[in-house]
Amino acid sequence: MPTRAEVEVLRTAQTELTRLVQAELADFYSTIRNQTPEVVRSTLLEFIPALVDEYGSVAATVSAEWFEATVGAQVALAGPLPREALERGVRYSAGHLWTAQPELVTNSLAIKVDKWIKEQGRETIVLSSARNDLNWARIPAGRKTCAFCLMLASRGAVYGTQNDAKKSHGNCRCIVSPIRSEDDWPEGHDPDELYEIYQRAAHASNGSAEDILAQMRRQNPDLLNDAVIE
Repeated sequence: MPTRAEVEVLRTAQTELTRLVQAELADFYSTIRNQTPEVVRSTLLEFIPALVDEYGSVAATVSAEWFEATVGAQVALAGPLPREALERGVRYSAGHLWTAQPELVTNSLAIKVDKWIKEQGRETIVLSSARNDLNWARIPAGRKTCAFCLMLASRGAVYGTQNDAKKSHGNCRCIVSPIRSEDDWPEGHDPDELYEIYQRAAHASNGSAEDILAQMRRQNPDLLNDAVIE
C-alpha cells in the first residue's frame, strides 16, 4: 500500500493544483472587481462552476493515476459536483460584495474552491478503494495538523463510504489513502497514537464533538496548528 513517499507525491500534486486554481481565480477577479456587486456576483456564478469542473476533473484524474500506480488496481473516477451546491457557495461568498470589505469575496471563494476541487480527487480514491474492497484512512500533513483532521485521522482505516470523504475543510492537506490492513500504514503515521490523543481529550470533555475538539486544542499546543495557548 502507499508508502510515505508515495503519499507525499499525491500531496504535492494537490498543492500544485491549489496554487494554479487560486492564481487563476485571483487573475480573473482582478478583471471584474470594479464592476457593480450584482455584475460581479453574476459573473462569478458562471465562472466558478466552470473553474471547479475543469480543475476538479484534473484532481480526479491525478488521483486515479496515483491509485493505479500505487495500488495496481482498477479505478473509478468521481463525477463533477452538483452545480446547485456550487452556486449556493458562490452566492454566500458573494455576500461580501455588499459589505465594507468586498475584497473578502476572493478569500472566501479560494477556500471553497480548494475544498471542492480536492473533494473530487478524494472521492476518486474512495470510490476506487470501494471498487477493490479496500477501506481508506486520512493521512495528515507534516508535524502539525488541525484538531478536526487529527480526530478523523485517529479513527484509522474505518472509512468505506463516499460521503465520508466530504468531511473536509478548505485548505485541508490531508491525503485519503487506501489501506489493506491495520499494519499497512505509511511511515511515520501512527493512528493508535492519534487515538490516544483523542481519548485524552474525550475524557476531559463534556462528550460533545465541539468540546472534544476544544480540549484537544488546549492539550496539544505542539501538535495542532489551531491550538489554544492558555
